[in-house]
Amino acid sequence: MKIAIHQPEFMPWMGFFNKMALADEYVVFDHVQFKKRYFENRNRLITPGGDIQFLTVPVKGKDQHVQAINNVEIDETKEWKRKFIKTLIHYYGKAPFFNDYFDELNALIYDIEYTKLISLNMMFINFFRKHLGIHTPMKFSSNMNVSSYKGSDLILQICLLNKADVYLCGPSGRDYLQEEEFAKKGIIIEYIDYQCSYYKQLCDEFIPGLSTLDLLFNKGPESLRIIMNLATNP
Repeated sequence: MKIAIHQPEFMPWMGFFNKMALADEYVVFDHVQFKKRYFENRNRLITPGGDIQFLTVPVKGKDQHVQAINNVEIDETKEWKRKFIKTLIHYYGKAPFFNDYFDELNALIYDIEYTKLISLNMMFINFFRKHLGIHTPMKFSSNMNVSSYKGSDLILQICLLNKADVYLCGPSGRDYLQEEEFAKKGIIIEYIDYQCSYYKQLCDEFIPGLSTLDLLFNKGPESLRIIMNLATNP
């Protein structure tokens, strides 16, 4: 059983879905602390001029930085929905596959009331899973009895609870995972240092590490093959 564990990011990048597609089971790491200026409520897109800009969902300021991710609330006093849709049209209206996905995204944004950030983030994650064709089962860490654990021990306990024998991890795990403890339990750690494959974007110079939305608008049904480094003509 290969397991991957990650925070529910906002409109995640390609590496997020590469790891998900490789896993037999994916744990949404939603009970850990929300991080300021991270990817849980923002992600990167390209402007028509080729500049990188963050698209951000405003969250309520009170105690946000000591809250668990699954408790953070969206600040509905800000007109984030209108700004979001206008930004997509301005940045990607001329992308080859923009019209294939825009109406669905527009409805998902406007037809649903999102009180908590995680509801919005999971909407996007499931939107991408649907159009990428990723069917890896998902669970939520908040539904597991692991709140008393921290750091490497927390990851290990989630792996044990889900009967993992392989843990898929990004390169930052080398900085804190106690590999010998995983080995004692018969769990192999596989580090994934993901590199984005080139694909044709609206700007002349390729810019990696953007939200997967950029890939989907530009490459449509070829997106998963590009994420998995399988495309022959990206």
